[in-house]
Parts: sequence; C-alpha cells; structure tokens
Amino acid sequence: MKSIARSNFTLRMTISSGALLLAVIMSSCTPAPTAPAPKGGVALIDLDDVAKRLGRDAAIIKELQDAGNPMGEELSAARDELQGEFETAKSAMGAEPTEADQQKLAELEGNLNAQLQQKQQQAQQELNAKRIALVNRFREEVKPVALKIAAAQGLGVVIFKTENTVLVNDPDIDITDAVVAELTSASATPTPQ
Repeated sequence: MKSIARSNFTLRMTISSGALLLAVIMSSCTPAPTAPAPKGGVALIDLDDVAKRLGRDAAIIKELQDAGNPMGEELSAARDELQGEFETAKSAMGAEPTEADQQKLAELEGNLNAQLQQKQQQAQQELNAKRIALVNRFREEVKPVALKIAAAQGLGVVIFKTENTVLVNDPDIDITDAVVAELTSASATPTPQ
C-alpha cells in the first residue's frame, strides 16, 4: 500500500510538473500584449535651428552685444589710461633718453601691454560666460517641450544635435519641427491674468 501511495504521489508530481512545464511553454508561445516599440529610443533636436526659427538667436546676440558694449568702453578707457601712463613716462625721460631709460621704457611698455591683454581676456571670459548662461537658459526652456514630444513619439532620450556630435540623422527621430511648433503655439497663446 505504501508503494502504491508513493507511486500515486510520484505520478501526481510528474503530472503537476508536466502541466506546469506545458503552461510555461504555452505562455511563451502566445504573444503577450506589448506596448508599441520605440522608434529607436533617441530623439534629436537642433537647438540652433529652434533658436533661429523662433528669433531667439537674434535676441541672444542682442543681449551679448548689450553686455559687450560697456566692456568695450571699459577696455577702451583702460587702453587710453595705459597709453597715457606710457606717454607720461616717455616724456619724463626727455628728448634723448639714455639706454637704461629706453630699457625701462621697453619694460614698462611690455607690462602695460600685458595688463591690457589681461583685461581683454577677462572681458572675453565674462562675455563667454554670459553666452553660455543665455544658451543654457534657452535650453532649459526647450527641454520640457522636447521631452514631452519625444515621449509622445515613444522616444526616451533627447539629444541636442550639433554638427560635431551627430553622425547620422534619421528624420523620423528629429523632433525640431514639432518643438518649434509647440513653442510657437505656446507663445501665441495668451496667458490668463
């Protein structure tokens, strides 16, 4: 009796294991409902083109010019001041400076030129920092719209396209036109007050 019970148990386990195995095999054979496959997962956007088509490139250039004008005036004043310092030192040496005076004058000229170059580099760095800040501000404005459009198209990653980084451009994943349209309609829609 014990051996019959044991064989029935073994038979039931074998049948149960077989049924389970069959269920697993059948479930892998029947297609499960799936979400639409992404088109590649990556969306491209040409930020320069968006800025150009929205007129934001001109606004950024204007802001940079407005920031650069006072810097240019400051550099011009600094150059005039340094030139005046050189001329004062030169006239103090008289009409016929000694060789030592000429050497001092050449040293002074080198120092004054170095000071002017340093001021020019500092102004350029400030202008570059301003440009980067303006571009980043625009990028942050575009980012939520680009992510929304990419998600609607089943694309999970948005890459800002530049000529130096994108080697292949599939027009099906370029969302630049859609972003421009969305931003244009958003700016045309009056805000409730």
